[in-house]
Amino acid sequence: MKLFSSENAHWYRRDGEPLHSVPSAKGDPRPTTLRDARKLGLLPSVTNILGVIAKPELVEWKMTQAVLAALTLPRRPGESEDDFAKRVVEDAQSRVKTAADFGSAFHAGAEHVAKTLEVDPAGPYAAWLGLHRDWYQANCVRMVWTERVLVNTELGYAGTADLLVEHQQHGLTLVDYKTQGVKPGSAARAYGSWCQQLAAYRRAIGRPMACVNVVVNSAEPSAPVEHLWTEDELRAGWESFEAALVIWRNEKAYDPRLAPLVGVLPVLVA
Repeated sequence: MKLFSSENAHWYRRDGEPLHSVPSAKGDPRPTTLRDARKLGLLPSVTNILGVIAKPELVEWKMTQAVLAALTLPRRPGESEDDFAKRVVEDAQSRVKTAADFGSAFHAGAEHVAKTLEVDPAGPYAAWLGLHRDWYQANCVRMVWTERVLVNTELGYAGTADLLVEHQQHGLTLVDYKTQGVKPGSAARAYGSWCQQLAAYRRAIGRPMACVNVVVNSAEPSAPVEHLWTEDELRAGWESFEAALVIWRNEKAYDPRLAPLVGVLPVLVA
């Protein structure tokens, strides 16, 4: 019994088209696999590649959800230990999915804000998105693009970046949103994997720019928190990502750099 199944990997064609699913033998969509990627010459996502690096903070958080489930889930009369354990796992997985669903919904809402400055007042996350809009209007002079696929064919990876803006303080700035449950009295935390992700996206764009994570507290509506990465941190983040690339290729026995070139997605910066 697996406590938490791994997330489905994301894949892209070399022209930037996402191909996260393919038709099954019955014609229904199924998650794209490494075997499919080899056949189709697909590029792995940045987060796919970073999966080879241990993330103890993520493991700790997931284990905490499991412990909380075990402590708060009531036992049923006559329920066996195995049956209770299965329900604990299901409950913990449900908590993780709820957090993931919040992140997906916030990203979609933030994209809409960047394009229209509109927030649906009846939406379940209107309070969070209203505060995000306040941050956006106070800090973003101009949106360059939002939700853009970035491709690095030379090194063989791709990914979808959240936002590129002219920032009031930082100039041209690449933004990545992160949602995080912040306990009352605590501060939002930034993690090295976030820096590695932004460094990889920046290299795919191919020009200097600031890199910022905007952290949104999923526990309660509050003002987003910016974390600006220094150039030294981004340099180290890129070195770590390059190392992860090598490990990923060796572990998967697949080198996306050798995949057939069918096109390159242009990256429009300005």
